[in-house]
Amino acid sequence: MEENKKIEDKNIEDKSQNQNTEVADAEVKEVLPVKKKQTKRWLWLIPIGLFLLTALCFAWYYKKVVYYEEHFFPNTYINNMDCSNMVAADVAAYLDTHAYVYSIEIWGRDEAGEEAVLGKLSAEEIGYSFIDSLGAVSKILEQQNGWQWITAKGNDRRSFSLLQETHFDSMLLAEKVKGLEAFQKKNMIAPEDAYISEYSEEIGGYEIVPETIGTTFDVEHAIACVEAAVMGNAEKVDLWEQGCYEVPEITSDDKEMRSKVELINQWLSAEITYGWNGNETIVDSGVIKDWASFVEGEPTLDEEAVAEFVNNNADTYDTFGKYTNFTTTLGVELSLPRLSYGWRTDRSGEAEVLIALIKAGEQQHREPIYVRKGVWKGQNDIGTSYIEADLTHQHLYVYQQGVIVFETDFVSGNMNSPGCVSPAGIFGLTYKTMNAVLRGENYETPVTYWMPFYGNFGMHDATWRSSFGGDIFLTNGSHGCLNLPLEAAAQIYNYVYEGSPIICYYY
Repeated sequence: MEENKKIEDKNIEDKSQNQNTEVADAEVKEVLPVKKKQTKRWLWLIPIGLFLLTALCFAWYYKKVVYYEEHFFPNTYINNMDCSNMVAADVAAYLDTHAYVYSIEIWGRDEAGEEAVLGKLSAEEIGYSFIDSLGAVSKILEQQNGWQWITAKGNDRRSFSLLQETHFDSMLLAEKVKGLEAFQKKNMIAPEDAYISEYSEEIGGYEIVPETIGTTFDVEHAIACVEAAVMGNAEKVDLWEQGCYEVPEITSDDKEMRSKVELINQWLSAEITYGWNGNETIVDSGVIKDWASFVEGEPTLDEEAVAEFVNNNADTYDTFGKYTNFTTTLGVELSLPRLSYGWRTDRSGEAEVLIALIKAGEQQHREPIYVRKGVWKGQNDIGTSYIEADLTHQHLYVYQQGVIVFETDFVSGNMNSPGCVSPAGIFGLTYKTMNAVLRGENYETPVTYWMPFYGNFGMHDATWRSSFGGDIFLTNGSHGCLNLPLEAAAQIYNYVYEGSPIICYYY
């Protein structure tokens, strides 16, 4: 019974829960439809709100567009003036005010050739003013697209150079310019060409004296340049830059002039140290300056003066052809001519060489070219090794280093026959040879030793003679040669050489 009752109670409880669930479901079904109907009711408000917001934004943007149709964008500069958010009339008014305070500085160069301010002209002095500033500014504003105002909010600068039309009195301007001190004729320095200086002892040559640029104006050109600058509203004009000065025709960097100076200075740089027959003679700038000069603007070397220099030194130091004092073995002092002996300069040849050395700017030590030479250098050029022939006593001495090493008698030219008299003087051996044949107008004689010293006059063996010395030469002398015993000729032949001094004398 109890068990049946439990089952019955449980069934009643389950039935009760099922009824509660049905009631809850019913309630849910009633609420959900109500919420769904409220959402659909507000959706139409969204597009309305978006439309109103767009309209407000457009109105706000368009207001700015209208504003910037009459105002300049931010960061707008005209002639370096900040015109941000300004109307054209205000900008024009400012520019017109600027015209009243306008001035222009005129620059050029002073007496020292340095850049300097020459003067300043004010707007009032030249009647300066702008023409239609408002129109000019308005044209710039017209280029501005108001719809793009938002892009001008950045930091990019929009700059305009307004080349306004200006008005000024040209005659008044010219008068003011001409009235400046720099434009007075008395204050102008004429330009001068660069030129080549005179010879300078200090530098040992020539140099280029720079040009004087001067301060002389081309007045009309200068006035035109000032007018152009004023028309462009410039506040400065440099007449030097504009080329308003008269300029020298030749400047210090002239290539032709520089090459001429370099050439003549090259000549003057030459230094030739001569050993002229033992005498030092220097040819340097101190000497060459008298030969090198500019003739009609061209560097010229006086070659005749160079030749004269060579001649003068040859006259001074050459010994050939000059008389020299000589003391004989017997102690007699004589003055004898060097008929074919001594130092003799090749004058024309040496002049040519010296000219070439100067033009090349050479520096060297040299001996002049000699056509004849002595044994020793200097005026006493005979030395201590020579042949001494005493024609008066018909006796010959051979000296070696001041000592007589051999002597002999001889027979000289026939004194009764003028064309056969042996010459007196100082000679140099022309050459020596063996087994020669001597020929004359009426003779042909073979000899073993032949030693000529003056043309056809010489020393040789004379085997046809049996005696030598004494007075033989007075009536039975030679054709002019010194006839020697064969053994003596052989000895002398061994001592002499080309150029050996041969001294012959009478007293």
